[in-house]
Amino acid sequence: MTSATTTGQDGTTIPGHTGQLPGSLLDHVLRQSFGLQGYVQHPLGGEVDQNVRITGDDGTRYFVRVTRAEPDSVDVLWQNSLLQHLAATVPDLPVPRLVPTREGKYLAGVVHEGRTHVVRVMSWLEGRVLAELDDHPTALLRQLGEAAGRLSLGLSSMEPPVGLEPHDWDMRRAAEIVEASLHAVQDADRRESVRTIMGWYDDLLPALDRLPRSVLHQDLNDANVMADADEDGMLRISGIVDLGDSLYGVRAAEVAIAAGYAMVRKADPLAAAAEVVAGFHSVLPLTAEELAAVYPLAAARLCMNAVTWTRRVAESDTPYGRTRVQHTWPAIAQVAEVCPDVAEATFRVACGLPRTPEQEGLEEVLAEVLAKAARDGAPHTPAPRLLDLRPASDLYDDVDWHDARAVRARIDDALDGRRRRGYLPHLGASLLLGGRRRPGAGEPATVQVGGSVIVADAEEVASPLSGVVEAQGGPGMPLVLRHAVQGVEFWTCWWGLDGSPPVAARVPAGAPLGRAGASDETDPLGPCIQVQVHRTARMATWPPPRAVPPSARQVWSHLSPDPARLLGFTESPAAVPTIDDVVSVRRRHIARSQRNYYRDPMNLVRGRGVWFHDEDGLAYLDSLNNVTHVGHAEPRVTAAATRQLRKLNTNSRFVYPQIASYVQKLVATLPDPLEVVFLVCTGSEANDLALRIARQVTGRQHIVNIDGAYHGNTGVVTGISPNRYKGPGGAGAPPTTHEVVIPDRYRGTYGYDDADAGAKYARDAAAVIERIAADGRPPAAFIAESLMGSGGNIVFPDGYLDGVFTAARRAGALCISDEVQVGVGRLGPWWGFELQGVVPDIVTMGKPLGNGHPLAAVVTSREIADAFDTGMKYFNTFGGNPVSCAIGEAVLDIVEQDGLRENAVSVGGYFAQSLRELQRRQPLIGDVRAQGLYLGVELVRNRTTKTPATEQAFMVTELMKERGVIVFPNGVHDNVLKIKPPMTFRREHVDLYVDALDEVLSLPELRSAVQP
Repeated sequence: MTSATTTGQDGTTIPGHTGQLPGSLLDHVLRQSFGLQGYVQHPLGGEVDQNVRITGDDGTRYFVRVTRAEPDSVDVLWQNSLLQHLAATVPDLPVPRLVPTREGKYLAGVVHEGRTHVVRVMSWLEGRVLAELDDHPTALLRQLGEAAGRLSLGLSSMEPPVGLEPHDWDMRRAAEIVEASLHAVQDADRRESVRTIMGWYDDLLPALDRLPRSVLHQDLNDANVMADADEDGMLRISGIVDLGDSLYGVRAAEVAIAAGYAMVRKADPLAAAAEVVAGFHSVLPLTAEELAAVYPLAAARLCMNAVTWTRRVAESDTPYGRTRVQHTWPAIAQVAEVCPDVAEATFRVACGLPRTPEQEGLEEVLAEVLAKAARDGAPHTPAPRLLDLRPASDLYDDVDWHDARAVRARIDDALDGRRRRGYLPHLGASLLLGGRRRPGAGEPATVQVGGSVIVADAEEVASPLSGVVEAQGGPGMPLVLRHAVQGVEFWTCWWGLDGSPPVAARVPAGAPLGRAGASDETDPLGPCIQVQVHRTARMATWPPPRAVPPSARQVWSHLSPDPARLLGFTESPAAVPTIDDVVSVRRRHIARSQRNYYRDPMNLVRGRGVWFHDEDGLAYLDSLNNVTHVGHAEPRVTAAATRQLRKLNTNSRFVYPQIASYVQKLVATLPDPLEVVFLVCTGSEANDLALRIARQVTGRQHIVNIDGAYHGNTGVVTGISPNRYKGPGGAGAPPTTHEVVIPDRYRGTYGYDDADAGAKYARDAAAVIERIAADGRPPAAFIAESLMGSGGNIVFPDGYLDGVFTAARRAGALCISDEVQVGVGRLGPWWGFELQGVVPDIVTMGKPLGNGHPLAAVVTSREIADAFDTGMKYFNTFGGNPVSCAIGEAVLDIVEQDGLRENAVSVGGYFAQSLRELQRRQPLIGDVRAQGLYLGVELVRNRTTKTPATEQAFMVTELMKERGVIVFPNGVHDNVLKIKPPMTFRREHVDLYVDALDEVLSLPELRSAVQP
């Protein structure tokens, strides 16, 4: 990779510098003074200095800076002293290292055309400047902050410079610099944003004198910081360059400047800045006053940049200047919308800091004030009733929460026709605000700030405290009251009122504030008054948001006290286990071998259709769940289970009609002679029983399986599951298990271009069967999934099962089709083996039969079933109980009546086509395999070598989760994204999945993982 080290603000690279040293003269200086001979020069440009990269025959590279100055220039000597000091104090920090001359000096002087120039040679730093990168991952931003902290630590022991001239990028001169150039900004909105931000800076000035000071780099902008990919393709900070603007100043300015430029080109600037601040704080802890100063300083630096370059572009147009303001002005508009109070709290939370002692003290005083106000102020009779609108609330169980009228009717019933008020608590999540999870600025705002009182139409609302109106409110804006009680001043915001008092009106406690405004019929809450408490007038009149994303909940717990007591609500909401609670219990009481999905799992509390919903109301598209075959919480399945539970549930040794009804429907989906059913609870049980039948009927013990397969978790079936016995902790195959090669047309011997691949893989399998039979170990059975699931979503080539079944039967073995994952219409026909034109001797079924209820089955012929019946009873307590049968019958009916098999073919085909189109533009995708709604996307780092992208597959899993899509890898190399969604998946869901995958695979950390 290449880099450009530059001088001046933003490391500008403006061509056309005059008075440069000719290449021949520079070559002479390098040879005579530095002993560098035969190096090829590559000009880099620069705003002030002449910058050149030189490369030797052996590939060694150096950076050369030519400065028009005297050798004893204060600026040059200061910069050299900085680099030497950093080399001594933080030797591992990636900054340029000065290369000495033959005489041991760190510069060489030369006169050209009567002007003196200074030549310095420095080490070359690999990487690209951050300004050239399309995306800055959060980990990279955190590293930027850490690097800034280490830089500050390294410079902290330096004495202040003497004799340096001031320059235009000194943060102490921010107001002066901005005012001098603001006239060049013609856009009124931009000028207003600048004046807003510079107002924050003016408010900060009195505190600046109290902040710690140090020598600063003072220009950690995105053109002076470099990043490069490590061996795993992850971006790392690889260089900090250009100390030309270094000076002595407020230490917080160092991290503020880095954070300010990190906010440019970001959908969520504050989140980007918080990563930088947290990284800095982890190395060099910031004081409370410094944290409060960072955001105003960062915003002011962006204003200095934007107005200065706007003026320069107006005076002498430059391509760099146009580019810089093009990105900086949009960032300023975003930054000006964020209240500094919010930024300060965000930084404290990012740094892992609690409320400040001052905040804690104020919280205690406010609690006393609010408690006293509740006692002495306007009475609340009766107290509001708590309404639970959290995602796990029973209120949503049999109602569509997108239907505002239906939800409103439920709320009205809960409040006795609104004869009683309802209350929604502060910082509670609501499913009514829910949406698909997205990262950063796209995260849905599902958490209410403040408390809400649900009231009757036009109901009068009284003030619980005396106060003064500071803002009357209106559409989208709250009524704001200022209160002063017992020497404590604070503000309340009231949304949803009509007829409020005018500004400056004094409102006594108990006096009316207005009446509940009329609500639209699309509002599920109906008339509702939302109330917030704030510590500052700036926050109360911003105005504050009414709802925030879950990730901001802790920030707002710092900013806004709970108004419950003020509103007459004293009941505490029932506690529900949070994600931290659940994970803690799992770690304590669940075996570590029972691993959960995800490094940072979500706490799922509800499912509906093809969607999961977590405790915060964030939704996740389920592309993984072949268990909930006909959709999460399918109402017809739920109704069938509920009806039967109210009547009878017992074991299958009793006679009841449900078992007869169910097995008749199940057998009707199968070809002859498969007609005898054993009902069990799990797929593992089904496969265990199938092996027991095969071994007992044939009198043999040996089993032939396919390498990479998974057939369950009992002791017996683990022994025929290479996915387990070859994996971590596995003990290898038992002596009775014999593998045949995976018929994988992507990685195997016979590829997609071989029309006879099925027959050839079957021939190789037959050779294994013939060999063990000849050795006196004839097999009892050959077992295979009809499409390999955990083995990597392997779709068998045509003719494969037919050839292997023929060879197995010729050896006297039974053929078992494992349909636990792929059956019940997922591949198009009812059963996957139908696609291969075969009929097994035994078929096993599981996951989809009960739509999440534990129901599984083994089906075989009458002849085999009778041969198994040697007098020993077979009994399964829960298998085939009336409730399970009712559920199973409902599932079969829904698959048939709703045309879900046809949907699997149609939507699955569209899915495969969309993924293959994505494959053409995403080099990390090596192969797409698909049959119906069972698909696999194999990720590789190199399409020629097919190096498995295992680490990247798990990265994709986490990144897709952040974008509200559930996916997980499987396969022999754990690099195949398995896709097996509920059968109700539609084309719009496919589009959502593919768009999310495209977005993720386009991220730099994954793009850089592709090997040339």
